[in-house]
Formats: sequence, structure tokens, C-alpha cells
Amino acid sequence: MKDERMTELRQDYETIPVPQELKERVIRSMEQAKEELTAPRSQVHSWKKYLCRSAQAAAAALLAITVMANSSETIAYAMGSVPILGRFVQIVTFREYTSSKNHMEANLKIPTIRVEDADGQTLTEPTEQLNQQIEAYTKQIIDAYEADVAAAGGEGTQAVSLDYEVITDNDRLFTLRFNQTIVMASGTQLVKLYNLDKTTGTLLTLKDLFHEDSNYIQALSENIKTQMQEQMAADDSVSYFYQTDMPESNFSEITGEENFYISQDGKLTLVFDEYTVAPGYMGVVEFEIPTEVIAGIVKDGFLNN
Repeated sequence: MKDERMTELRQDYETIPVPQELKERVIRSMEQAKEELTAPRSQVHSWKKYLCRSAQAAAAALLAITVMANSSETIAYAMGSVPILGRFVQIVTFREYTSSKNHMEANLKIPTIRVEDADGQTLTEPTEQLNQQIEAYTKQIIDAYEADVAAAGGEGTQAVSLDYEVITDNDRLFTLRFNQTIVMASGTQLVKLYNLDKTTGTLLTLKDLFHEDSNYIQALSENIKTQMQEQMAADDSVSYFYQTDMPESNFSEITGEENFYISQDGKLTLVFDEYTVAPGYMGVVEFEIPTEVIAGIVKDGFLNN
């Protein structure tokens, strides 16, 4: 009986399909190690050690991955959402748009992004998607500025600036933030955020973070209103468009189109432009959502507990 069981286990193991990408990588590593062993005798000993360690690591990884991938549906799903070979995002260059006409000027920094696999090969679709969106966003700003210059006829006063920063870059997410300032009689601050899911190569919307049919808009809106109320009660200098004597201007709920990011600490934060939910002196305002508020409706893998 014991021998029969061992035979069944051996047959199960031998029929486990090896992921093609990993199989090719193991083969490449072995071929490279063979070539290196033709090096001068003084180097042979170190390369033998390297080959031994590489082979052991590759075998262990191969065994772990093939067994896990076929052991249960839950583990297979989890592996499907993790970039086994990795995806990397980097800013490869940036250009500047500068203009100075009469009393109006603009200075925009516009990055170019490249999404790569673990071998350094460009992933065309996510790279083009992200860069096209950045190009469309910055073009809109430039077109608006140039229209204002033309309309002013040399009599206007305006300064437009745009800068960017990477605020999240981990195994799952890459988030690029643009900060725009428009100064005329007073200043206006605007924010634009792009969240790239490295596991799928797609740009995320707020809805993408939550399970289908979950009422995430209500959950987020209620927590934001609670935070508004608590902040105003604690500090008289804080003011939001909430529970004012102008009900038509009061914040009631989010639209689902808000800017957002997930911090390096795994916390969801919603970002509102100046004047959107608060008076101008409050500037851009952000609300970090406690994870327990959305724990039952957010998809796995995005937030930290």
C-alpha cells in the first residue's frame, strides 16, 4: 500500500507542468555557467562554486513553484497576481516646456516612463499607455496656458508650473504624482496621480481596488465626512464644505473619479484639488482611509493591515 502511494505521488510530481518562462531562464543560466567554466584555471574553482549554488537555487525555486502552482486554486490565484519575474518602472528622461511672454510664463517638467520586465526588455503596451496619458494631460495644460496668453494680448499676469514625483514604487504599484500651480491674482494647486499595477501592466482607477458590487463610494464618503467633522472640531482654522449654511455646496459623497494613491506603507489616500471640498486657503487636501474601514471590500494585495 505504501509503495502504491509513493508511485502515485511520483506520477503526480512528474506530470506537474513547468512554467515556460522559468524553464527558459534555468536553461539560460546553465548554458551561461558552462561557458564560464572555460575560463582560466584560476577562475575555475570560484565558477564551480557559482554553478553549484545557481543550480541548487534554480532547482529549489523550480520545485517550489511547480508544486505550489498545482497544489490549490487559492495559491495559483495568488501567484497569478504576483510578478514572478518582476516588472520595473523607471523615468528614462524628461523634457521641459518653458515660455515667457510679457508678464506670463510657464515651466513644465514632463517625464518619459519605461516599463520593463526583469530582463530589461521594454513592455510596449503599458509603456505606451502611461506615456500617452501623460502627454495628453500635459498638452492640455500647455494649450490652456497658450490660449490664456493669446486672450490676454500682453496685458495678463500668470505663472504656470508643473513638477512630478514618484511617491510609491513597490512590487505591486508604481505611482507618479504631478503637482501643478497656477498663479494669477492668487494661487491654485492641482494634482494628478497615475497608479500603475505592475502585475497587470494597467493603470488603476479607484473602482479597480474594490470588489465588484461593493459600495465603496459610500464607505469612503462616510469616512471622509467623519474626518472632516473631527478635524474641524479639533482646530478652528480647519474648514471644509461640510455642514455649512449652504447645503448645495456641502460635500455629500465622492464621485469615484478622485485622485488617489496607496502609500509605501500600504494606506489608501484620496486627494482633492484646491477649492474642491474646502476653501482655497486649505490648498490640496488629503484623507488617509483607515484600512479597517474598507477591509471587507478592498481586493487582496493592495493594502497593508
